[in-house]
Amino acid sequence: MITKIKLMLRKIFLRNSTKEFYKKLRCLKIYLMSKLKDETYVKFNVRLNTGIKLNLNNPKMHIEKINWLKLNYRNPLQTEYTDKYKMRKHLINKGYSNILPSLIGVYKSFDEINFDQLPNKVFLKTNHTSGINQAIISGKTNMSKVKEKFEKALVKNYYDISREWNYKNIEPRIIVEPFLDMDKYVDYKFFVFNGKVEFFAIIKGINDDNGNQSLDSQFNLYDVNLNPLQVGVKRKSFDDKHFNFSNNIDEMIVISEDLANPFPFCRVDFLVCNQEYFFGEMTFHPNGGEMVLHPMYNEYYYGDKIKLENISDGFIKRK
Repeated sequence: MITKIKLMLRKIFLRNSTKEFYKKLRCLKIYLMSKLKDETYVKFNVRLNTGIKLNLNNPKMHIEKINWLKLNYRNPLQTEYTDKYKMRKHLINKGYSNILPSLIGVYKSFDEINFDQLPNKVFLKTNHTSGINQAIISGKTNMSKVKEKFEKALVKNYYDISREWNYKNIEPRIIVEPFLDMDKYVDYKFFVFNGKVEFFAIIKGINDDNGNQSLDSQFNLYDVNLNPLQVGVKRKSFDDKHFNFSNNIDEMIVISEDLANPFPFCRVDFLVCNQEYFFGEMTFHPNGGEMVLHPMYNEYYYGDKIKLENISDGFIKRK
């Protein structure tokens, strides 16, 4: 019942006109829950947002294992790969510099950025959070609002919001990259289980005109043979009758499996336009660990593919 009420309120308020009010309510909830231990916090949030009561003592479902990993898996490489700035060095060392967006600059504070010396259009994002992005267009963008947005983000630890350990020790930075026309790009997200891509998502309309995550994005899932996956995640889908898949899917799968090989599970994202593609980011707990694969038998099917028993004891959090 509580979950249905939460979803109803989210549907009502998570619109452009009332989005800021929804964010304030969310911040209030996070503050009130700030003293909870990680496991209690995670269990409550998952129950509130999905209706699922997690069994973390004997996890079987996909969502249970993802949250078990969130609370117990401690591979230091996760922090490096989550940091959108430090990840660039790993990609270069692996020979993937060709799929990196150009780097215009990286800054510790918003005031360090001299926009007069930058191109008329640039894209800003933080290295230590999820969803803090902004397209900057000279003479059109409200810079005071952008400054407020990024200054708030720089003093926040995303771990406090999601309880994802891999975000906890990232040193905050603002990354400036070239502006990309997001009307021309779609997002490919590859879900890698024990070093093997099992399925991938294609998302259209990723960002709005300001570069922020769009509330109207459309999300389809496919297996590696490009067949629609008989799995739903309660997201809007798009009609793919005339959709042309990238010719680089096989390359992206190889890269995803290479990057994800050290981990029991992760998601590797790319921005794709025609025959061009760029690395986006790596995510270890999609939707903060609250993505549910419907119908529910898929939760058990894909949960079985995450082999927790194969994790080295050295990467398990000590009780």
